[in-house]
Amino acid sequence: MSQEFTDIKTLNQIIEQYNPFTSKVAAQHNIWSSDDPSIVESINQNAFNSVVKLIDDVDTGKSSASGALLVGERGLGKTQLLARLHHHLNEKDKAFFVYMGEYENLDAIKTEFLQAIVYSLKRNYRANVTQWQVLAAEMYFDARGNRPCSVEHLVKQFPSVLAKNPNLIKSWTNGIAQKCPDVKNVFLIRAILWTLFPDAAPFAAMWLAGKKLSEEEAKSLGLPIDREVDSFSYTCDLINLINRYKTIVFCFDELDILQVNSQMLSTVQVVLELAKYLQNNIKRIVVLLAVFPQTLQDDIKRITSSLSSEIRAAYDRVENEIYLEPLDAQTSLSLINHRLQQFYKTHNVNPSNPFYPFERDSLCQVFASERATARQVLRWCEENWTPQPPIVIPNGTDNPHIEKPHPLKLINRIEECYKEQAIEINDRVDEFLTDNSDKISKALRFAFDHLVDQVVDELRVFEVIDEQDRAYKEIVPFKLRVRKAENKKGAFTFIGIAVVQKTGGALTSTLSKLVEFNKLNQTRACIVRSNDIKGDRAKEYALAILQNGGEWVALQREHIAPIFALQALSEKLEQYDLRLEEILGYAEDHQILTANPLIQEILSKPEGKPPKNAKLSDINSLASIPKISIAQESSEDSDIQMDDSLFNE
Repeated sequence: MSQEFTDIKTLNQIIEQYNPFTSKVAAQHNIWSSDDPSIVESINQNAFNSVVKLIDDVDTGKSSASGALLVGERGLGKTQLLARLHHHLNEKDKAFFVYMGEYENLDAIKTEFLQAIVYSLKRNYRANVTQWQVLAAEMYFDARGNRPCSVEHLVKQFPSVLAKNPNLIKSWTNGIAQKCPDVKNVFLIRAILWTLFPDAAPFAAMWLAGKKLSEEEAKSLGLPIDREVDSFSYTCDLINLINRYKTIVFCFDELDILQVNSQMLSTVQVVLELAKYLQNNIKRIVVLLAVFPQTLQDDIKRITSSLSSEIRAAYDRVENEIYLEPLDAQTSLSLINHRLQQFYKTHNVNPSNPFYPFERDSLCQVFASERATARQVLRWCEENWTPQPPIVIPNGTDNPHIEKPHPLKLINRIEECYKEQAIEINDRVDEFLTDNSDKISKALRFAFDHLVDQVVDELRVFEVIDEQDRAYKEIVPFKLRVRKAENKKGAFTFIGIAVVQKTGGALTSTLSKLVEFNKLNQTRACIVRSNDIKGDRAKEYALAILQNGGEWVALQREHIAPIFALQALSEKLEQYDLRLEEILGYAEDHQILTANPLIQEILSKPEGKPPKNAKLSDINSLASIPKISIAQESSEDSDIQMDDSLFNE
């Protein structure tokens, strides 16, 4: 029975509304997606096979550790290759996958590396099971000496078993520690086991990443409040604990950004030194660094500084260079066909020509050159995505000619790119909200910098000013000069933006300084914070700020996420072939900033002063968020039961 094809009219209507080629390249969120439409196996097949062999050699013990540079021009598919690798490792149950593609502060690379490990392992290994949970299960099975159930079953049943036996975490920690006498920090085991309990997992991850828990949270988990969070030996202890059970593949992406540390070392140079240390001191790991050819030449091979010998030594330790390949005609067609099949499947249509609205033979002529990148192929298809005019084959050029996009097409492309960044941010926004005041502050600074001369909630933003007073600069990096839009001769108000995500003594100290800042003439402090304020002293300072005209704005993930996404898109102009003016125009048209509740609340007049006799217990009602309860352990030891079997002791 022949398959029924969709009529041309229906196809053309869909083509006029949607463009499957707008999202041109693999973004960071594609690396973690369980169903990545950008993966085409014929692209960079040789490079992929080479990487898999390196991992297999380490996994089987043929080599203790290995490293490679993945070298390719922009758009040749480095991130897509890493995404495919991640899916392969999970499917084959081969290794844990750690990805790092952002570098906020190169002088704090070791701290950021630890956080990359922790947040990578929070990603799914299989459906509904994170890498942390797989590790916790493997630790448990190894200590038992058998596998009484699947990882999925253990993860699913753990909360109910823990509810029946609150002392389970303590008993399992002791049992695993007996099998791992070389583990220096037993609390690592305990924290990893807590990832099996959904309500506790975020707090366990915070602790593993070096973030400070509140006294209440730490007590609930049985973890110490204070430890040396910047000690790299702690990170190495964690890695050594993890790779007892599986090989770890570390992938460093986006190493070509223009950034240097205090020693004037570039991003790739800093990461190379980190990779050298890892390979020299830790076994059962594979380190992959994705770079442009120009970065390899300029930042590694041609350097002549006093540090050149150290960089070259680190470069030599990486051992392998794996080059990505341009697309030939056949690979280009495979990429186009893959996108089209995904597109037509999504819209439940079936064209008689699988390449419609293109013609296969014409595409072969367009992409006959062997020098095209995936980015060029997808961009050409994006610009020629129309049911009407025939394909025009460019003359006298190796690469497809890209015309200036139609305004509507440009808007659609910006929207798709923004949505792509929003997906990526939503995957990580909880990580950003975890005691990362600096990142949140920079995002708000980005927003207000682009709101100058605009009106929000009846206030016009006239200027964003760097705080100059050393006493306050660290907690109030910038302030806003605003005035009612209708009052052209009225006095200005200055709003100091203080993102305060700290806890304990650090929170109390910060709020005490904000009390004084809030007393400055025509100035009010605006606290931006997601958590409740705990501690009587801290609450006293918060009340003093609010009673004297200051404000506490609740920081919520759904309000800060769009700002993060817009900021991220503005930092990837070259990647998306966009201009900042185009992105800001889109943001203004869609009121991404002006209608944002967080921005509006910061600029709004505080809703009345709390009464002078307000109680400290009332403070959190001004900006509160729901709390998650964590199962408490009993004070007495008890046996472990899971599927009617016990630890082998």
